[in-house]
Amino acid sequence: MDAQESFYFKPDAGVLLVSPANEDPMSPQDVQPEELDVALAVDRLEHTTTLQIRRVRRKWAGLRSFVHDRTPVVGFAPDAPGFFWLAGQGGYGIQTAPAMGELTAALVRGLDVPAHMVALGLRAQDVSPQRSTLDSTL
Repeated sequence: MDAQESFYFKPDAGVLLVSPANEDPMSPQDVQPEELDVALAVDRLEHTTTLQIRRVRRKWAGLRSFVHDRTPVVGFAPDAPGFFWLAGQGGYGIQTAPAMGELTAALVRGLDVPAHMVALGLRAQDVSPQRSTLDSTL
């Protein structure tokens, strides 16, 4: 990611995964990659590195969800018995999926946050749907 967070890239299966890191508000739908977004990602990569992109092999798009404080929401809804929130991973859903899955499995079963996560500073209230930093529209 560059200093302005205007794009990011990382190696993935022998190629580069590049994103313009855009956050365009839209309703839930089956999104397709916009040619302008692909061109912006390539341009930003080329201007930031010494790489020259000759061809884009694959392109895809996805929706990212965010909440007011930009921290994932993990926990039971206080106003809907039995409903468990796991939302708001933003652009980090794939990378955080193993940890989020482990945390969710523990909390759904009524267990504490796993010790190795606590050792890293995670507390259940930090991701709770009842935390004070959330907008009331969740």
